[in-house]
Amino acid sequence: MTIQTRGYGFYALVFGLCIGLAWLAGSAFAQQSWVDEINNSLNFYKTSYPGSNWEPYSQRLQAVKEAVNRADTRTVKSEMGKWFKMLRAREQGIHDVAADELFNFALMVTPILEYGITVPPAPGGGTEPGY
Repeated sequence: MTIQTRGYGFYALVFGLCIGLAWLAGSAFAQQSWVDEINNSLNFYKTSYPGSNWEPYSQRLQAVKEAVNRADTRTVKSEMGKWFKMLRAREQGIHDVAADELFNFALMVTPILEYGITVPPAPGGGTEPGY
């Protein structure tokens, strides 16, 4: 084997390690990104509806994010279930439109089946499908 051939092997090894690290980082980011997306949306509504008390919602999402980081699926399931119930009940006097839009957005991005999260039905038995 020539020196030039060994150099290509080294570069291939370094390239493979970089790809592997990028894949691991990407999968970790994907796990966290859904909580971050919900939190970004929550921050938008905090700005749009400043008269509401959004802090309990932020605190619960922070607990979810920490649970996702620890791979604590039980806590993710419990905290997100409570979070969805808070939105349905409009706890802390949040605006109806903000609650509905945030609820619907969270439904789209949350891996509900992966964590077994229970989502409360629409009030009054609406036409929305149950989960």
